[in-house]
Amino acid sequence: MQERERPPYEQLIAMLEQIEPWLRRIDPASPATGVSPSSSLHGDDSRTHPYETSQVVWHSLSHSVDHLHMLRTVLRDARVIHMYSPYSLVRVALENASAAVWMLAPPSRADRITRRLRFAASDIRNGEKVKELVGHVGPRTKDDRLDDLRGIARREGIDEGSAVKRVTYEEIVRVAGGQTAIGEVTTCMTWKICSGIAHGDFWTTFNALERVELPGAPPGVAHLRISANVEMLLYAASFAFDMTRLAWDLLDQRSRSPYA
Repeated sequence: MQERERPPYEQLIAMLEQIEPWLRRIDPASPATGVSPSSSLHGDDSRTHPYETSQVVWHSLSHSVDHLHMLRTVLRDARVIHMYSPYSLVRVALENASAAVWMLAPPSRADRITRRLRFAASDIRNGEKVKELVGHVGPRTKDDRLDDLRGIARREGIDEGSAVKRVTYEEIVRVAGGQTAIGEVTTCMTWKICSGIAHGDFWTTFNALERVELPGAPPGVAHLRISANVEMLLYAASFAFDMTRLAWDLLDQRSRSPYA
């Protein structure tokens, strides 16, 4: 039986079975995968310290794989297909894998460094918002921390404004999607579907899930039976899976010595 002839649930499980090598890689008990001193990634790290690209990419990939593993655990081991919650897991996997691709993909070191600094600036701003919310005053201000990033950019000949420019996950997912065969639009649309379901948006319920109109509703009102759409879940999860695989491939390429 060819893959496309298998039921969507079987295809989904078969795809998620392939995450085993990734699970071993993120396992703290596994041998650490090093970055070659002569690799492009080592060069990036040395120029952005203490905001190393290799560390944040590993962190993002750990999140992506962890959520794909949770999806597999629910579907394969618990054998439960929820209507909504799997899309939250897919969304996190897609966002984090996209972040890794977004930072690793540019051929230009200046572009990679700029994206790493923008990602760090986003993290600083988000963390400072939490401090403001709870009334906590840290040892350094937000501007002090952002100035560190501007200093790295200045040292590397990168525009300081570009280095701390705000970045959203919509931009990250869209640009990373341009590195895939399905392209920017389809990748971003899939991310928006997952996000919409996570937020409880009606448009995603009507467009992404199985629905059957039931009789007996008053005029102008629809009674609908909503159920899980495994084919749509397979569709969305496959994009997260493929983006994660691409991120691992890019990480391995950037970590290798060009002389190996």
